[in-house]
Amino acid sequence: MERADQKHILVLITNPFAIINVIHSGLMGELGKYYRISIMSDLLTAADIEHFNGHFRSNMHWLEMPAPVVSRFLKWLRAAQTLLFGHYFDVETIRIKLMERNSFYYRLFCISRKSLRITYLSGSLMVFIRNWLIRRTTRPELYASLAEYNFQTVISTSPLDLRENAVANSLKPYGIPCISIIISWDNLTSKGIINSKSDMVLVWNKSMALEYQRFYTIFGEKALVRLAGIPRFDGYFRDPPDQHLNLTNVLGINPEASVILFSTGAIKHHSCQNYIIRDLLEYAERRPDTVILVRCHPGDDAKRYDCFSGIKNLLFFQPFGENTSHIPPVDFLQMLHLQLTGCQVCLQAASTMLLDAAACAKPCISIAYDTHSEVHYAGSVRRFYDYSHQKPLQNLIKEHIVYDRRELFEKLDEMLAGTNAQTGLMTALKPMIHPCAPGSVRLTTQFIREWLG
Repeated sequence: MERADQKHILVLITNPFAIINVIHSGLMGELGKYYRISIMSDLLTAADIEHFNGHFRSNMHWLEMPAPVVSRFLKWLRAAQTLLFGHYFDVETIRIKLMERNSFYYRLFCISRKSLRITYLSGSLMVFIRNWLIRRTTRPELYASLAEYNFQTVISTSPLDLRENAVANSLKPYGIPCISIIISWDNLTSKGIINSKSDMVLVWNKSMALEYQRFYTIFGEKALVRLAGIPRFDGYFRDPPDQHLNLTNVLGINPEASVILFSTGAIKHHSCQNYIIRDLLEYAERRPDTVILVRCHPGDDAKRYDCFSGIKNLLFFQPFGENTSHIPPVDFLQMLHLQLTGCQVCLQAASTMLLDAAACAKPCISIAYDTHSEVHYAGSVRRFYDYSHQKPLQNLIKEHIVYDRRELFEKLDEMLAGTNAQTGLMTALKPMIHPCAPGSVRLTTQFIREWLG
């Protein structure tokens, strides 16, 4: 129930995963107890907001105002800025991504890094471009109607998106501060620069807080940084799913079966994952009681798996379903939790699913091999484990990374037999999943309330 004296906040949503992080997690419902919430989004419609309000018991209001359109020139300039960012800070993720695209520019990148003068110049250009982009995207006259709402703050749920930066920048002259929520552990090292001046930044863990301080000190940023955890993980630490919602009732899986859950990656990152499924099918030939459940990444192409249709012990699950565009269904987190708690072991390739599995106390195998050993590093799955956000994990999960099919089969034997059930992943990854309790939504709300006063 809204009160007349409730403060009004604006929430920007331009990314499907932000929907999961702030709406499906229950964060908007919790914030709605204290604030009137308006949603500005180029993904959601008024009908979507009404649907989410009914399901999640929230009270959001859809703001009929389109997100800014970013010109091709600004996109190009931001891409150049990201390259300068990677060069100045020697970010491994940017280096590897450049290697994937162009070997000549990659070699030039590496050679120029040896020159202190060029490195200093790249930093100066990076700062100049950021200042220019902030000025260029500050258009208060376009958002005068928004200022009339007297928002106490604008919450950017994807602050590395220039569209959200443009809104936040344009509201600054009206005295409306900005809260930035970093929605994933790789964003600060893989997405370039936040081109707006945040007043408060909410991150998952201490590692991300240190990254923010390292990268944004050069800009003179003085944002308040808080460790708020992962809102969508709260459900993992609450009671287990309803006993009537299990893999048997929902997906028809035999309750006596051993379930291997394989979470695929986005097609733009991992162009072929069929070989992993074929290896799992070969493994399952020795264990007829095994069911392979393939959970497709929302950015995966389901048509790639048509060749596996009709195989009895192989099931595919599309988390966004059909005809849902980019809007995750209301049961997205519930189904993920159900699949993780119902499986015996999880497989993934350098994705956040490693943290999901650890939070659910499930053993997880990380795939680090390709269709054949001759695959060049620039196109190999191995490169993902050298991304900046993955580096701190290498020693923690090295016993659970497999580099060929033989190692995969051996590790599956161990985990399905229960001899390696206590993987220690939760203990090892605890710093990444702060807090390891259903408290992220509460923490996030608390930080926002304390900051707004």
